[in-house]
Amino acid sequence: MGASRQRVLADFGGAYARRLFHARDTAFQYLVEVRPVTFESDRVLYFTNIYTYTPVGTTTPITLTQTGSSVLVGTCKAATGTFVVPPVPGLPPESIVYTNTCGRRWTFAQEFSPIGFKYSLRTSHALQPFLVGTGGYMYSNRPIPITNAGSFNFQFDFGAGIEIFRSKTRSVSVEARFHHFSNKETANANPGVDNINYKVSYNFGR
Repeated sequence: MGASRQRVLADFGGAYARRLFHARDTAFQYLVEVRPVTFESDRVLYFTNIYTYTPVGTTTPITLTQTGSSVLVGTCKAATGTFVVPPVPGLPPESIVYTNTCGRRWTFAQEFSPIGFKYSLRTSHALQPFLVGTGGYMYSNRPIPITNAGSFNFQFDFGAGIEIFRSKTRSVSVEARFHHFSNKETANANPGVDNINYKVSYNFGR
C-alpha cells in the first residue's frame, strides 16, 4: 500500500485491553494502544555537484560547487561520476562532477489507536496464539515520510503472536504486525509507508 522505501519505525507504549466475551476456549478483547514515543527514519540523499566551465573569450576555468540534500520516496543509492555537457554553439563547454551519498533522518512522532481487537485461542492453556489489529493516527514533529507530505497521518496495523502465561494475571507476548500509515490525501503528497513491526509486551491484569 505504501510507495516509500527503506523506512524504519520504532516505538514504545502501552495498551489497555478489556475482554468482551469468552467461549469455547477463545476470547475476544477490545484493545486501545498509546505509543507516546515513536521514531520514524527516512533515507536522505546528500549531493555535491561541482560545475567547471571556461567562459567564452577567456582561458581561465571557473568552478562552482552546489551542495544539498533531499528525502526520497524511492531507494537511496550512493554514486559518483563525471558528466560532460555536450557543446552548444555560443555557450562554453561544461563538466559536472557529482557525488551522492546516503544518510538517515529520524523524526519523533506519537501514535494513538483507539480502535483495536485481540482474538485469543487455546485460552485454557499457558501458551495462547492470538490475532490482533488496531487503527488510529500518528502525529509527528515534521512532515513524514517526505517534506511535502503531512505531519498528521492515519495508521493501522494487524498481525499475530503468541502469549505465554506465567500466572493467571501475568504473561509475556511476542508478535509480528503489518503497519501502514498515510495521510489520506490531506497533504500535497501521500506516498505512504509500510513496515513489518516485531513487538514484545509484558501483560498484567486482574
